[in-house]
Amino acid sequence: MIPRPKGGVLAKGSAATSSAYVTVASRVVTSGLTFQLSKVVVSAERAAWIKYRWAGADISCERLMDDKTIMLEHFPWDYRSMAGDGASAFDVQAKYYTASGTVNVEVVGEEV
Repeated sequence: MIPRPKGGVLAKGSAATSSAYVTVASRVVTSGLTFQLSKVVVSAERAAWIKYRWAGADISCERLMDDKTIMLEHFPWDYRSMAGDGASAFDVQAKYYTASGTVNVEVVGEEV
């Protein structure tokens, strides 16, 4: 038996944070398919606020991440309904807490 969701790295990115949220990594979901999120990995050079969005709307709480921890989150099958239309995207956004720094994100999942 293969645990689901599985998949490879579908999006990754790095961005400097600012006082407003910036998109660090984004995945547009193919029309007619559903995105199954498997894992998100985040590291930050300086403390930063992190949040997830689907189709332009927040789908997670804001998380305050320090600069000493790597955030690694796993998600169960059907964590959130993310049906693709070729334009809607899952994205990870960040903004700084007290000072700008680089945030790195990797999104793992599959389209089914």
